[in-house]
Amino acid sequence: MRDLPREQQPSRALEERVVSTLVAAGLVRRRRAWPVWAATAAAALVVAIGVWVARPARPAAPRNTYVLLLHEDSAYRPPLEGQGAERLAEMRRWADSLDALGTLERAGRLVGPGPIDGLFMVRAADDSAAARIAATCPYHKWGGRVEVKRFED
Repeated sequence: MRDLPREQQPSRALEERVVSTLVAAGLVRRRRAWPVWAATAAAALVVAIGVWVARPARPAAPRNTYVLLLHEDSAYRPPLEGQGAERLAEMRRWADSLDALGTLERAGRLVGPGPIDGLFMVRAADDSAAARIAATCPYHKWGGRVEVKRFED
């Protein structure tokens, strides 16, 4: 009724009698305003949850960028007919796992002739950590070689 023009609204006394009758009959309940302390506590809880959710997952340690170059040399075994999609899916799962750890920066395939099939740019604390990441690459299973190079801007 609050949306009606002022001249069509019922008097406050009539509105209060109707609401009191409905409350007494158990058909409606009166809305209660939140106490100030409850509203303040709820707002503080929302802020605390927001800070907790937005916090960094782990402290940011200084890390270097490395490029993992995927080489197709003489030991590399190309996929058999129909296995290309399976290999690609396995490489994507591996890249997704690096991304979930916050390690993957970028990945891609190189177009054109040459011994390098693709590359991954990863973040690692040092050369040995980058080598450990490269050792987990599924490209090794197919006879490919993964070369690790530090990238500098």
